[in-house]
Amino acid sequence: MNTILLILCNALSCFIISNILFQFMNGKYKKSSQNRYAYIVIEAVTVIFTTCINMLNHSILNLVVWGVLTGIIAYALYYEDMDKPLRRIIECEALVFCMSVCESLGVILLQCILQAADIKNVNETMLYCLEVTFSKVILIFLYYTFINRFVKKSDIPYAKTRYIMYGMILLYNLINMGVIVENFKNGEENYLCAVNMGCIVLADLYLLYFVKMADEKNYYEKQLIALEQQAKVQYEYYLMQTKKYDQTVHILHDVNKHIKAIEGLYGAEQGNTAGEYAAEIRELLKPLIPVQYTENPILNILLTDKESVMREKGISVTIKVDNVNLNFLAPIDITTIFGNLLDNAIEAAEKLEGEKYISIKIGSYHKMIAASIENNCGEVKWKNGFPVSAKGKGGGIGLLNVQSSVKKYDGNLILKSDGNKFIAELFLNS
Repeated sequence: MNTILLILCNALSCFIISNILFQFMNGKYKKSSQNRYAYIVIEAVTVIFTTCINMLNHSILNLVVWGVLTGIIAYALYYEDMDKPLRRIIECEALVFCMSVCESLGVILLQCILQAADIKNVNETMLYCLEVTFSKVILIFLYYTFINRFVKKSDIPYAKTRYIMYGMILLYNLINMGVIVENFKNGEENYLCAVNMGCIVLADLYLLYFVKMADEKNYYEKQLIALEQQAKVQYEYYLMQTKKYDQTVHILHDVNKHIKAIEGLYGAEQGNTAGEYAAEIRELLKPLIPVQYTENPILNILLTDKESVMREKGISVTIKVDNVNLNFLAPIDITTIFGNLLDNAIEAAEKLEGEKYISIKIGSYHKMIAASIENNCGEVKWKNGFPVSAKGKGGGIGLLNVQSSVKKYDGNLILKSDGNKFIAELFLNS
């Protein structure tokens, strides 16, 4: 029975290491083959082969085998767009080394617990089961909490809830394993406890993986909402431009008639009437001609359109733009940054009774472009550094889009409120 238990412990140990290793490579690199069953078979063969090596109870040989296998798998079964096989192998070997250190920490933790509890007469097989359990639990938690985050670069932020879940699961595991250790203090062979330990390790592996995947799923859902909102902003903007184009076509259709009418008035020596007529035509054309705030035509159109909306809603607006070059900004980023910030300012200001204002300033700050959008507003509630949107689910995504666009230019977005005043400041590297 002890031999069977040792085989199962070694198999579990190799399965955990292999699973984490393949999980890491699957997430970081591209597979050389699209046959997923081939990778399942290779992982299974890896587990069986390393289990046999583990049974020899030779730690140095075990480490060498894992190192060689990892190098072969990383080189032959995976690739990158900018293929650098040596770097890929080194990264995977570094992961194996980190896992070895984590396992050692788990064994040290077990020894400390046994010493603190004055437990000395543990059966050799049961002690090995305990070492495997503690080493793998510590490995799993350190991998998902720290190693995976720093070794595998990802844009997905770690939510606080993920750390809370990890902490709660780890605490439960330590308490549970502490109780199990007590069952071995008299040198007894408790096979049920040994099976329980194996279940704990497997449960930890898949539970922490599930928490990770749920967190990433939530992140991608938010990103999808953000993209949908950005597409909506772009769609509304193009609708506005289409409407303006239709107005232009309508006016241009009658331009010939207007010119003939003005010529007729001058021919009849009615110069004053002709001048008034021309002034009316000028006012008619004025909304269709964007104000030249900057040298960037997209921003000029956007500011002109938003100013028109503000005045329609009874919002006083001041726009001050210094002589700065904004042509380094991509059109979609201009629409995302200024469109979202101005829409938020308009939405907040129009809800107020009495005076409403929005102030827009764009200038230079050292070698950066600085912009400030200020508006009066009601009470502002904050969460995670962002104002809480009244739109409910999906609200506030616009600011995440703004922040994402600002980061493209190594910039910074600062949001703050002061009484009944809200200010959005941003700095962009040109």
